[in-house]
Amino acid sequence: MSNQTRSDQAVSDQTRALARRLTLVWFAVLSAPLLVGVAIALLVAYGQFQPLAQLAPVDTARMVAVGAMGLILVVARPLRKVLLAPETVAARPLKDPRAKNAEGQELSALKAQAGAFSFLGMIDLVSVLVIVLSLAHADAVLALINGVFSLILALVAKPDFAALIDDVATELRRPS
Repeated sequence: MSNQTRSDQAVSDQTRALARRLTLVWFAVLSAPLLVGVAIALLVAYGQFQPLAQLAPVDTARMVAVGAMGLILVVARPLRKVLLAPETVAARPLKDPRAKNAEGQELSALKAQAGAFSFLGMIDLVSVLVIVLSLAHADAVLALINGVFSLILALVAKPDFAALIDDVATELRRPS
């Protein structure tokens, strides 16, 4: 095996390892609302948790929350295509001090990771707001619906992290 082939194999192994870690973080973050939903349901059922505030009528709050969840499910894939386009991710500046010395595959991995976390934060925002609404209303049903929604969203919107890293590396090598 030539040195170039071994180098390519090591890079692809490194890319696959990072992609697995990013996938683990992706599902860990988007499965957290289900754990919170179960905790809220247990608090309401066994802890006699009372509503903190009546922000809106319960039916209205549920309709708005479910509508927001449905909307984010519909726009998640198109949003992923825009925010995680290789040229967009490659052009994005990094604030990480490691990025100053990084080059090649390491730089593309850092940029892909930053882009993935930005996208994850944007789509997780709806779940966090629904958790707040569930706590305010002591609504166990809404909290559990939100947890299931977050798992479905994790599956629907999950990027292919290995391909993203490779595509960003290709984009970074392209002359400007």
